[in-house]
Amino acid sequence: MDPFMNFFTSSPDRRHQRRGLRLLLLVGLIPGACSHQTDTHPAPPLPAVEVHSAEVTETTIPVYLEAVGTVQPHRMASVSAKVTGRVLRMLAVPGRAVKEGETLAEIDAGDLRASAERAEAALNQARQDLERTKQLLAKGATTAAESDRVVAAERMAAATLAEVKASLDQAIVTAPFSGTVSRKLADSGDLATPGRALFTVEDGSLLRLEVPVPESLVGGLKLGQSLRVKVSGVDADLSAAISEIAPAADVASRTFLIKLDLPKEDSLRAGQFGRVYLPRDERQALYVKSGALVSRGQMDYLFVVDPESPVARLRIVRSAAEDGGKVEILGGVNPGERVITDPPSALLDGQPVTLLN
Repeated sequence: MDPFMNFFTSSPDRRHQRRGLRLLLLVGLIPGACSHQTDTHPAPPLPAVEVHSAEVTETTIPVYLEAVGTVQPHRMASVSAKVTGRVLRMLAVPGRAVKEGETLAEIDAGDLRASAERAEAALNQARQDLERTKQLLAKGATTAAESDRVVAAERMAAATLAEVKASLDQAIVTAPFSGTVSRKLADSGDLATPGRALFTVEDGSLLRLEVPVPESLVGGLKLGQSLRVKVSGVDADLSAAISEIAPAADVASRTFLIKLDLPKEDSLRAGQFGRVYLPRDERQALYVKSGALVSRGQMDYLFVVDPESPVARLRIVRSAAEDGGKVEILGGVNPGERVITDPPSALLDGQPVTLLN
C-alpha cells in the first residue's frame, strides 16, 4: 500500500494523526486570512455645534409642609319649620338654586288658620265695643275707667291677631339666603317641628378651605396671610387668604382649625379635597431651565460644558417636578457648572461646542 494512503487508514493512531494535521493546516491559514483584512481609519472629528448655556446657580427656597382639608361653603344653613304640622309640599330638591325668600316647603297649619279667624272675630267685636263706649262716654253714660278697659281689650285683640298671623306665615318655609339646596331631610307627609331640619342650603358663591394645622406650625400663621392652595379637580394653583384661626386646639388631634377664603373658580365645589402649603423652613436648591433636561427612557440627563475643551458631556442627573419653566436638579451637577440650555437633538456626548453666551 502506498505510504500516503496508508496514513488515512482507519486505525486509532492514524485518526489522531489526521486530527493533528487538520489543526496545523487551520493554524497556518489564520495569518493569511488576517493579512487580507482591510485596514481601519480613525473616524473624522465631530463638528462643533453652536449652543446657548447657563451657569448652575444655588438659590434659597422655602420649605413647605402640606396640610390637607376640605372645601366648605362660607355660608351653610339648616332650614327648619317654625311651627308644628304635617308637610304638605316639598318644593325644593338637592342641587336646585334658590333665591332668598323663595318658598321651599309648605306646612299644614289648619289649627293656626282657625286661631286666626277667632282672633279676627275677637278684634272686630272689641272695635265695636270701643266705638259704643266712645259714644256713651261722650254722653256721660259711662265712666272713664270702663272706657280704658275697652281700649285695652281692643289692643289685646289686635296683638293676638298679629301674633297668630305671624305664626301662620311661618308655615311657609323659605330660603334664608340665595344659594343651592344641598340636602333634603324630609318628605311630604312627615311631621315638621321647630328645630327639625327640612333642608340644608349652601351659598356656593363663597367657598373656603378648612384645614387642621399642627400646633407646631400654627404660631407662624396670621389672619390675612396668603398661602398657596391646591384643590383636586382644579388644574391651577390657587392663592387663599386666612380668614379664621381657631383660638383653641382640638384635644384629640392637637391641631388648630384654620379657614382660608378661596377665590371664585367655576370648577370649585363644596366637599372637594384640598391641600395648603404651610411655610416651615428654607433650603438651598439648584435650578436649570426646563429645556435643558434631556429624558431618555426612565433617565434624565444634562449636557454639561467641559470648560477645558470645550465639549458637551452627557451627565445623568436626578430631577424634581417642573415649576414655572424651571426644574430643580437634586443631584448630578454642582453650582458654577455650565449646562447647555437647549441642546440640539443630534448633540452627542463629547462633541465640541461653541458657546454663544
